[in-house]
Amino acid sequence: MNRRVTANAAVLAALRLGAPLCSLAMVASISRALGSEGLGRYSLAYAYLGVFGLLGPLGLPTLVTREGARDPASLGRLLSSGLAIGGAASILLTAAMAAMSAFLDHDAATARALLVLSAALLPSTGLACFEAAFLALERTAPIAVSAVVENAFKVAGGMALLRAGYGLEAVLAAAVAGRAAACALSIALLRGLGVQLTARADFAVPRRLARAAPVFALSGVCAALYWRIDLLLLARLRGLAEVGHYSAAYRILDLAILAPQSLCHSLFPRLASGRAPDTDPLRWLFLLTAPVAAAVTATAGPLLRLLYGPGFEPASPVLSVLIWTALPYAWNRYYACVLVAAGRQRADLAINASLLAVTVLLNLAFIPRFGATGAAVVTLATALLYGAAQRAYLQRLPAPAAAL
Repeated sequence: MNRRVTANAAVLAALRLGAPLCSLAMVASISRALGSEGLGRYSLAYAYLGVFGLLGPLGLPTLVTREGARDPASLGRLLSSGLAIGGAASILLTAAMAAMSAFLDHDAATARALLVLSAALLPSTGLACFEAAFLALERTAPIAVSAVVENAFKVAGGMALLRAGYGLEAVLAAAVAGRAAACALSIALLRGLGVQLTARADFAVPRRLARAAPVFALSGVCAALYWRIDLLLLARLRGLAEVGHYSAAYRILDLAILAPQSLCHSLFPRLASGRAPDTDPLRWLFLLTAPVAAAVTATAGPLLRLLYGPGFEPASPVLSVLIWTALPYAWNRYYACVLVAAGRQRADLAINASLLAVTVLLNLAFIPRFGATGAAVVTLATALLYGAAQRAYLQRLPAPAAAL
């Protein structure tokens, strides 16, 4: 594997591992200072931010990375247009999230938390676009530097405010300030790499991005629902105990897919620019996932007890099945990169939407009878079907589009 790709993948994996650790430290501080209700408000506010934040960029970061990798000279115009379109959408979503804080049936403190955190939507969209630009240039170190600055505000600043006696609104305001500071730093770092933002009227690029945005946005929404709909259905059909067992296993799966996810992100700019990988990526993805899945399966019971304490042993069969999803997940991510790099994003959307429907139907059949284990079986089976559909489509394409 190319040395730069490997280094970029390592940086991205470290960032994805560090983010939940920072969040864990923040959660522990809030729970001690503000109690369970304060932690509940914090978690709920970020849940809303996650939903609205998924919509804000309109799927444009993927397009910025692809087109910027193909033509680095156009990256400044692409980024400026992406920021303008995504920024306009984010402003509307900010207003919607702020309005929700007033009209939903929440107490006043929760409404204020939603209102404060809604201000993070615009810088969140900006950061997504800036990270896409850095990926197009195959530079991940600036992403890491920006993440350090953001977490300095969010975690260190938030903890300091809690110790000084300030409440949840101040903590959330520090998180908003952290994202804004990371945006400002990203602009400066991009300028150092020769990428300049422009406000000059050039309507051809925005029009092209706006036409492509719905497909990318819908594909992202379908993919996000595909990987989380099982949890929602499990909560509806079997109750919180099953959700707890499934979530415990799923968090371990989330850690297992960090490395292949990061490798695929690092490979995408090269695929988009028509440069074939130096070695077979599928072999590397197998080596990153199969040993981990085997080790977790062999130690499922003790691992769950170590991480979550006694009482989670019933989740062992769930974890033993679910962890093997890491293998098809890795291949699915790579095939999705190949599809989008080849300009076949509509096919990617069609596969995502079809598999989402299949996943819902199978979960409705399996969860009532088999609970969390049934949900795990469905997740593994549909991930395998997902990869088979992607590969079947790619094999019909002429080389080099079907870069398998």
